[in-house]
Amino acid sequence: MSEVTLAQLRQRLAQAEEKRAYLERKGQTPPGLARYEMWQQEYLTHPYVIGAPADRAAKRFADVFINVAELGSNGLIGVHDFKKDPSFTVKLTHMIEEFGLRGGVPPDVIEAARAPALRYFEKGDPIAVQIFVGYRAPASPFVVKYGQRRFLEPMLREGRLRICPASFYNDPALLASVQDDEITRHFFIPTYRERLAGQDSIVFDGHRLSFGNDDIVVPIVCRDYFLFSLCDHIYYRMPTDFDADAALIIRDPGLFAQRVISHFLALHPEWDPIYGPVTYYDPYLDYRKFGEPEMMKSFGYSYQREVRIVFRSKRPVVPSLAPVFLKIGSMTDYAELVFA
Repeated sequence: MSEVTLAQLRQRLAQAEEKRAYLERKGQTPPGLARYEMWQQEYLTHPYVIGAPADRAAKRFADVFINVAELGSNGLIGVHDFKKDPSFTVKLTHMIEEFGLRGGVPPDVIEAARAPALRYFEKGDPIAVQIFVGYRAPASPFVVKYGQRRFLEPMLREGRLRICPASFYNDPALLASVQDDEITRHFFIPTYRERLAGQDSIVFDGHRLSFGNDDIVVPIVCRDYFLFSLCDHIYYRMPTDFDADAALIIRDPGLFAQRVISHFLALHPEWDPIYGPVTYYDPYLDYRKFGEPEMMKSFGYSYQREVRIVFRSKRPVVPSLAPVFLKIGSMTDYAELVFA
């Protein structure tokens, strides 16, 4: 991990202030600043990643980059419509400014950020094009389970499904889009101002937190829990991300969740269910906006638009939870399977 020295902080902040002052002057004369310049000015006023080590800045760049890109129904990579939601375009502008202060975006950082998008075309057209060709999505709200046809067919016919503990997904052998530490959430508190002032700790929420040549890393750890993941719509990236050749379209999400929850609680009544969309947090900007950890994920996964069913224990859990297998009954009345 390449930490940021005080000399580097001073140099980068001087560059940031020089450009910020230029933008401020430009904004005072007609026609003022373009939208992207306002985003640049916003970051240069508070360069929250300026003290982050190189590997964390690179990961943030990749997390933003993957959310700016979209895979369309035509099988082509495009750009997310920032007019509907500019948040990731703003973050990308911020990261370009940050790397500008560091001498530019290194080629290996760009290559790593592009790698997930290139994977969609490793075998020709994305498999989602084959799965959804000619399919018309329901007009009313629905959820989707992406997976292998050999598992989704018995799920459709008999309601057979597996609910895994969250710790299961912290496995390096899993696909990068699936593998995640679902137990720990990391937040980062910028400390560049304090470091320049010669401080080595701050008081946050009544606790004194120490730091070296880094920002403060705040891990939030929760107990293991059970998790079943879905998506809130059809997204052409998901089949490749989840190594899927099929998708189960569930037209009555409420009924499905009710059946999963009731069957699980019949076996394990000491667990509390939670159902709903995942909240995606920005590790650098949302450290004061923490909710239920089981329903939160880092913003790098935002493009997955996950809906999840969670079961949280009312008492301490055993060290190694085992998957739970359910049979909730036929889903053919309210679901359909599409496959390549």
